[in-house]
Amino acid sequence: MTSEIKGQDIPKRLLSSMTKKQTIPSALLFYGPPGVGKFSLALDFAGEIIGDKDLVKRGVHPDSINIFPEFSEYDSGEIFRIRRAGEYYKLRYFKASISINRIREIQHYAYLTPMKSDWKTITILQAENMTVNASDAFLKILEEPPKNVLFILITLNPRLLTETIFSRTQGIRFHPLSPDIQKDIIGDPNLRYFGRGIEDTLLLKKIKDMEDELEKIFFHTERKVRIKDWNESLVKKWRIEFLLIYLWKMVEDKYYNGKIDSDRAYKIFSYLKKAYEYYYSNIAAEKILFYLFLKI
Repeated sequence: MTSEIKGQDIPKRLLSSMTKKQTIPSALLFYGPPGVGKFSLALDFAGEIIGDKDLVKRGVHPDSINIFPEFSEYDSGEIFRIRRAGEYYKLRYFKASISINRIREIQHYAYLTPMKSDWKTITILQAENMTVNASDAFLKILEEPPKNVLFILITLNPRLLTETIFSRTQGIRFHPLSPDIQKDIIGDPNLRYFGRGIEDTLLLKKIKDMEDELEKIFFHTERKVRIKDWNESLVKKWRIEFLLIYLWKMVEDKYYNGKIDSDRAYKIFSYLKKAYEYYYSNIAAEKILFYLFLKI
């Protein structure tokens, strides 16, 4: 595997072993935090077994396709360009889906004879966004996979996929990236907050202008005043997903630098954990924000 992809030594070794021993399965599942190299390594591996890394990475090889979730405001070409520009993190919290029509396209493509290579590769990003009908249709392909076709499914959490699809893939886990690796990739030695991977960290960097405002509201304003000033427009201004990430990092930083004691840090982390539970339970964003105003 190429040295251009930072970190992830274990996935690299596993994939290199597959190519050397010619034990390539019909379906791989890359899972782990966002922005840690899953898609980059998928493209690299696809290019290696097809025999043309350049065309595969550019998304123009006839024997390799990349399936992105469907966003109402972007077509697949625009999404691929956004991904190559390192800005896919901007789309992460937008509602998306992979429809049964996309899976039917995959099925048709998979059974065509390769044009330039002995192999074909089909990479599906955010595979957990397959609709129920799409998952059922894709399972039929996995049950009788075409010869010399490799599917690479990419997801944050393998348990977000149906059990039947999960059981028919060979999983490879990707781990969070260290701050040093992230600094090297992003090229900014002054980064202060780090997420699990590049996407989280770019989000934190993008919304840094929030910091003074959040500092004032959550750490220097009495709770009763804060609640009085609460209004729903703040939800649109901040986006609850970004706010949760940034607050978590602010509290970590304050604790490690002795600005808040362990008791207060523990309480705030418990409130943020509960807020995340509300978020993943599809509780309305304005209710989550009011909860944070009330508790922190």
